[in-house]
Amino acid sequence: MNTQVIALIVFAVLAVVILLQLYNVLGRKAGFRPEEKPAGPKGEELEAGVRAERMPEGLRMPNLETLKTRDVNFNEINFLEKARETYEQVVVAFHKGELDAIKDKLSEKVMHSFREAVGQRSGAPKDTVSFVDTPKADLDLIDFKEDLAQIRVRFLSELAYEDVVVPGETTEAAVPETTPDKKAEPVKPHRTYKRTAEYWTFQKAMKNPANPWLLTKVEAAKA
Repeated sequence: MNTQVIALIVFAVLAVVILLQLYNVLGRKAGFRPEEKPAGPKGEELEAGVRAERMPEGLRMPNLETLKTRDVNFNEINFLEKARETYEQVVVAFHKGELDAIKDKLSEKVMHSFREAVGQRSGAPKDTVSFVDTPKADLDLIDFKEDLAQIRVRFLSELAYEDVVVPGETTEAAVPETTPDKKAEPVKPHRTYKRTAEYWTFQKAMKNPANPWLLTKVEAAKA
């Protein structure tokens, strides 16, 4: 009887020890538990974050939506690309005096003004003009006058003017050369640069969506 009691006591002690060990291992927090997941942003906070990433409506160009309503095919990005192309073509053509190549892009008033300016020149230009970089174009104003839509674009550009060198043209020396056998170096054209900032206003009659945007006004702008 004493032996059985002792055995039960031993088994009870072993059971208590084993339970304590199990509690120490399983009773502690280990690893990631679902209830420990960090609380995400609430619905209102999430919506506020999304709204912050959108462009505020107040910063949009005034009358832009009205223009899109009246001309469903209008897209401001495409318009600026075409306006930039027109700007480059008109600047180069006007410098050369070749206005017929751009007459379909100009209003009658602008065409008349350009013809007068070209007619006052003494002769063909003695230099060429090119763009150093792609001109920057930004929408500046959208306005309506009855059935006419007007868009003013601000252009910033840097132009390079290079003297035209006629092949074989030489300068006459004041005294005879002392080294006639020396090969003459080719004349390097002189190049100058000019930065310009201008407002160009384009106009379109809204009765027919197929009507083109024509240049109606050119103004100086602050760089």
